[in-house]
Amino acid sequence: MQTRLTLATLLAVVTVVSLFSVCVIAARGDDSSKPGGANLTAELAKATDKLAPVYALAYKFAPGEQFRTKVVHMATVETKIKGVAQKTDSRTLSTRLWRIKQVTSQGEIVFENVIERVEMWNSVEGRKELKYDSAVDKEPQPEFQQVAASIGKVLATVTINRHGRILSRQDAQRQFNPGIGELTIPFPETPVKAGASWSIPDEVRVKLEDGTIKKVQIQQKYRLEKVESGVATIVLETQVLTPVNEPQVQVELVQRLQRGTIKFDVDAGRLIHKQLDMDQSVFGFSGADSHMQYLARFTEEPVKDGQTASATAGEAKR
Repeated sequence: MQTRLTLATLLAVVTVVSLFSVCVIAARGDDSSKPGGANLTAELAKATDKLAPVYALAYKFAPGEQFRTKVVHMATVETKIKGVAQKTDSRTLSTRLWRIKQVTSQGEIVFENVIERVEMWNSVEGRKELKYDSAVDKEPQPEFQQVAASIGKVLATVTINRHGRILSRQDAQRQFNPGIGELTIPFPETPVKAGASWSIPDEVRVKLEDGTIKKVQIQQKYRLEKVESGVATIVLETQVLTPVNEPQVQVELVQRLQRGTIKFDVDAGRLIHKQLDMDQSVFGFSGADSHMQYLARFTEEPVKDGQTASATAGEAKR
């Protein structure tokens, strides 16, 4: 009777053979520093890589779903110009809602982007603190009126493919961005192994003092660090590709130079946690003795249906 080998059996056989080969090498006393040993070590590494699992990173939603996240953005900016120092602290806590309107047979996802609630705080050294809570303050101060006008309304209708690439975006009104960071995570179009990297190019346009525009090419580089228990850990870093020597340009880039980590549920197809950190210093942007230090953190994580970020507002204030 003919026996059919299952994939699991085949992998087990290959693994046993590989381990046996290693034992034979050790018993013979082969040294990987020798040409033959190095070749065999390289072949074993290739075999191990071929057996490594691949992961399809993609969003998974159904029409009618609502996906809420708590977005926290905290920043501290310290400047010194002509001997005068100033410190500014700010904190924004918001609830972002994706209302899933349609999912096509090709996996394209159409959703409405809404900010349901926002709490903002701003402190400039030597001035009165400013606060705004969209659920409490009926008459916002002038500084927050634009934000107040956007709360609870559809900011944009967005279409993405299943890998998070934005295909179209129809802005319904002037955007309020409750922090930094992209709306979606752009994943590779094909399954990848742990250790794989991919990059997303972008361009920043900076207006110079003489009125001209300098185009700076950057890219967000992502790396799938590991996948454990169905949770993918992805690290990201912004890389500046265009040489930038002018402090006036460098100071415009500080909010774009991010490092961070993303946790993504591969099976459920949605974000678990995202954290971006910024720590940049620029000298000479407004005179030889001028200096700016920019520190910021952006986090995003899901909240339960019907719950707003204010329920955990204490975390952002600590």
